[in-house]
Amino acid sequence: MNSKILSVLSILLTIVLISLSCKTDEIVTNTPTITSLNCSSATFSASATSGASYTAKATVSYTGGNGMAYAEGNPVSSSGVTGLTATLSAGNLSSGNGDASFVITGTPAAAGTASFLISLGGQSCTLALPVAVSKASMSTLVASSTPASGTVGVAYSSSVTLAYTGGNGGTYDMSMATSTGVEGLTATVSAGTLANGASTLVYAISGTPTSSGTATFNISLGGQSVTVTIVIAPSGTGTATAAKDTVVIVYSGTTASVNNAFQDAGVSVSVSGADVTVKSTNTSKEIVYALSGTATKGSFKIYSEYKYNITLKGVSLTNSNGPAINSQSSKKGTINVVSGTTNTLVDGAAYATSSEDQKGTFFSEGQLSFMGAGTLNVTGNNKHGIVADDYIYVSESTINVKSATKDGIHANDYFMMDNGTVTITASSNGIEAEEGYITISGGTLTVNSVDDGITASYEGTDATITPYLLIKGGKINVTTTGDKGNALKSESYTTIGTADAITLAVSGKGAKGIKTSGDFTLNAGTIKISTSGAAYYVAADTDIAAPAGINCDKNLAIKGGNLTITSTGIGGKGITVDGTATVTGGVTNITASGATYTYSSTLNSEAKGFKSDGAFVMNNGELNIAATDDGLKSNASITVNDGTINVTKSYEGMESVFITINGGITNLTASNDGINTSYGTVSGGTESNDNSSLIVSGGVLIVTGSDAIDSNGNFTIKGGIVISNGNEDIDVNGNFLVNGGVLFGAEPGNNMTKAMGTASAQVGLFIKSSAQVATSSMIHIEDASGKDLGTFKPKSSSAYFHISNPGLAKGAAYKIYVGGSYTGGSFVGNSSGWGLYTGGTYSNVGATLKSSPTTSASSTINTISF
Repeated sequence: MNSKILSVLSILLTIVLISLSCKTDEIVTNTPTITSLNCSSATFSASATSGASYTAKATVSYTGGNGMAYAEGNPVSSSGVTGLTATLSAGNLSSGNGDASFVITGTPAAAGTASFLISLGGQSCTLALPVAVSKASMSTLVASSTPASGTVGVAYSSSVTLAYTGGNGGTYDMSMATSTGVEGLTATVSAGTLANGASTLVYAISGTPTSSGTATFNISLGGQSVTVTIVIAPSGTGTATAAKDTVVIVYSGTTASVNNAFQDAGVSVSVSGADVTVKSTNTSKEIVYALSGTATKGSFKIYSEYKYNITLKGVSLTNSNGPAINSQSSKKGTINVVSGTTNTLVDGAAYATSSEDQKGTFFSEGQLSFMGAGTLNVTGNNKHGIVADDYIYVSESTINVKSATKDGIHANDYFMMDNGTVTITASSNGIEAEEGYITISGGTLTVNSVDDGITASYEGTDATITPYLLIKGGKINVTTTGDKGNALKSESYTTIGTADAITLAVSGKGAKGIKTSGDFTLNAGTIKISTSGAAYYVAADTDIAAPAGINCDKNLAIKGGNLTITSTGIGGKGITVDGTATVTGGVTNITASGATYTYSSTLNSEAKGFKSDGAFVMNNGELNIAATDDGLKSNASITVNDGTINVTKSYEGMESVFITINGGITNLTASNDGINTSYGTVSGGTESNDNSSLIVSGGVLIVTGSDAIDSNGNFTIKGGIVISNGNEDIDVNGNFLVNGGVLFGAEPGNNMTKAMGTASAQVGLFIKSSAQVATSSMIHIEDASGKDLGTFKPKSSSAYFHISNPGLAKGAAYKIYVGGSYTGGSFVGNSSGWGLYTGGTYSNVGATLKSSPTTSASSTINTISF
């Protein structure tokens, strides 16, 4: 009997073990696996060129497939040549050998090799895409036509014409750009050759838009980029996807009802009170979850293995112990805020303990893309308002983060906005991209924050992450109130080129309008920055934190736009640059009116207009400065090639080691030195030559100050016009040479100044008058024939004059008048009415002939007294 029982038990045990073995095999075979992934033999459907939009399919072979289906992968960013992403397309493995497809999109930043670390079925390899050097280049690229609107789910076909200038006649390959915001569309230009000069390019746009909203194309070719948008209207249902693809959820007080069309297709929905939880294993379609109604104690939580759509149709969710909407899916969530509806999300101040991330009122592990013309109101009582551990994209919608105890919107990867209206009130940052970049191309964005307004804040060491801030459009208004807060901040470069207005106001101590750890570039836009906070000592930094309109840790370039900076706080500055500063266009107005902040005898912060630790170069544009301390200062050099610089108020107008004026108009007013060159190695200055230099070879230099022109080294005039008036018009420790150009300098008779150096190549006069020439009068020089060689009106009563003109000659007779009148012509000088008159007619009626000298026949320098 016992023997029989043991035999039966043995048989049963064997059956169980066999069953478990089969179950184990079943579990294993449900996972897609391969034995190798072969990147070395990959092929690409199109070739890539630097700076040109790229969309193509990479075909990668594999071996040892187990026949299982696999889902779409997450985007993989390129290394080496950056700017591209590769995404695995969903598919089914062959039983054995086969091919997998990866879609590559973006714009390669340079020529070389773009590398992607791709994975499939438990195997990985590095996919290498060759990127050729672009043969095409152009100066400008703009959209000269508007593509037709489309409708979600309806096949689309249209085109857009782009006009360019400055074409170099180079060839270009076929280029494709894929849509963002609304997916499913591509813009394609066939291969061709640019014209030499101006012409047009026609991009064909086709595909089927997957949702309503704004489809955006970032098109690049020949070193230029342009943004093209297409409005995609919703279908008749008013949702992003047809009703048959919808799970309908209606909230009512403390309960919720569900109509699940996919309960037999991998979607399960559980309801506990008004807390709704979705678990979806469906990987064949983007399912829509339509939320409506009101829940006073409710939430929506989703687990999804495939991208999904949450349609907000007038829903109001308040969850006192967690997020109102909580996505635990790493896939993309499209959030359709239905037009004409208002939706409200509120979380609790304290969350229930969970092993899962839940960082804000609307939380997502994956990407969030907002579309639809409705309104979404969010209140963040625990932490952030809207937060994703991936990217956040706003293509339309009105989003109001009413309040957030931390950040209003917080993205791990990047934040992008093309349209819509976003308004944020936050106790920390307004918008933060923690490990990525921020791009704003359109819409209206208003931020009221305590810390940073908009910040790409990455502080890690991964070289593939570039935390930049790029503003290509959109009306932006940022107000920050906290100490050391920044309206706009980037840990890499910041670039602004927009037709819209940007207004930044910071009031905290040491706060800055724009703070960038990399380069700053302004291409276009109307930017107004105001700072009212004071400088203060930060013990943790053992340094002073000074407020500034713009603080740039690397190089700054102003190429266009209208920039106005007003700094009223103690020790506040207009612009500070650690690297090289270059101005090539636009109008920049800076006012720094605060007093000096003093922490100790060796540590203070002065209200300067524009300060650069590196070189400053003015090539064009207009720069207007009024400052309590220095107007324009560079610790390396200042070069003015063209453009206009007006310093209307300063302690020192322009200061550097080396200053070169080659062109343009430079007009400086100061209470101390108007223009000063010095190594600054001796406090209070020195009378010895420190080999700093001021060189004027062209343009117009107009200076007034206690010392109008003060060079602790050498001063050489080779060309242009120099007009100076001060308590000492020209003070030079080294060599003072006039080898060309026009010079008129004036000062009171205090005998501090010196004549030009005898090695000067051009004839000059050093005049000493026993009587002051009043500001209502003028001094005039003409040759024996009556030819006008200069008529000068002083700013202050003056008796000593430096005068040189290419018309002066050795051994020639001249007449010097004081008084008279001048009619017609033009006036070159300060706006207060002093300077040099040219092009008109001088009359000596009422004037006094003071001297009729004859210049030296051997020396270029002539000292004349009367």
